[in-house]
Amino acid sequence: MASPTPPRPTAAPVTPTVSRPAALASGQAVGSLRPQGVPGAPDCTVLTDPIRLGNGHALAELADRAVLGRHTLLVGAEGVGKTRLLEELAAVVAGDRVLLDPDAQRRVRRTYVTMPQTPGDAYTLVYVPEAGPMGRLVDALGRAFHDLGILALPGIPAEMRAGACAEYDWTEVKKLLRTVDDRQRAVLDSLHDLAGGGRAPRLILVLDALDRAGPTQGHFLCELQRRATIVGAVRGVPQSKSLRTFFATFGQIPVAPLEDTHVSALFEYFVSRYRIACADRGHYRREVLRRAEGNPAILRAMMHDGAQSQLVTSQDVRDLQARDDAPFFNLGLIYVFFLIGLGALRVLVVGVRNTDLYIILTLATILGYLVFRVFRQFFMFQPRSDLK
Repeated sequence: MASPTPPRPTAAPVTPTVSRPAALASGQAVGSLRPQGVPGAPDCTVLTDPIRLGNGHALAELADRAVLGRHTLLVGAEGVGKTRLLEELAAVVAGDRVLLDPDAQRRVRRTYVTMPQTPGDAYTLVYVPEAGPMGRLVDALGRAFHDLGILALPGIPAEMRAGACAEYDWTEVKKLLRTVDDRQRAVLDSLHDLAGGGRAPRLILVLDALDRAGPTQGHFLCELQRRATIVGAVRGVPQSKSLRTFFATFGQIPVAPLEDTHVSALFEYFVSRYRIACADRGHYRREVLRRAEGNPAILRAMMHDGAQSQLVTSQDVRDLQARDDAPFFNLGLIYVFFLIGLGALRVLVVGVRNTDLYIILTLATILGYLVFRVFRQFFMFQPRSDLK
């Protein structure tokens, strides 16, 4: 990452209410992205391989909305690829051109996803991997603003912030801003000065796992929303009353599971790239694709296990199928409550002095418990194959 440079005259701002310091004069992305490997280890594994297939139309729409300064939420199930779309957006802001697959090209009527990168029309993206808890979010934003040279330090004029951020490292800055409230105030002051009383359309705050934000973060998130363009990812829109106003102004882009063609292509790529040997490749492929159901994270997890072994045997494939076909609902509680009822009835019978009935109910309770313990598998509900 380039070190901050002293302020210098820049081109006229795009809108009259926005003043952009030199640190934001060129497209860049800062923040903590997912690691791509460990020193001394292979460059990547099946789990960390940067390949992305499918949902190119969602990336194109996300970039278009970011250019227009619209708050946007990626909504989809866990592991469906929301974080990878945010990482692709960060790469686009940093200057990369993302090539779309033919299906996405037909849908969005373009070949590449790009964003303006001219000196007077560039974007800066700040990536936060997790929007909660409050202290972690504030620290991530504070550190990113410090790297950009725009963090509002105590007693430092706005025109001298870039030099002050270059002189003090983040550890020294945290000594100056001791509490979370101090760092939160510094972040908001930085955004207020950057926006000049309005909203900075060239600053994009990407908040992953935004649905983990707590109710106490509502005010801070609303202040961020007023000052910058926010792009987030959620599994489902939270129904918290304190965050209802915050989420009400967001547009939503659904992130669906991958289509069959994309899942098949991803499977073939991993098999060839990591030399996964299969005793019965056709059977292995069918079971992996069936269990993944278009979710790339599940597919990666299953194929990572196969890549770690020298050979994927037929037993390994049967184990995948067995885990998928396992019983998922236990009817044991019904039988337990039935036995409890017998025990309660037995207690009531004591008052009647019916010794024979008392003995029969006692034996029935004990016998029922033993039958349930020994033959538990017969009390499990098995899913029908035509419902999978």
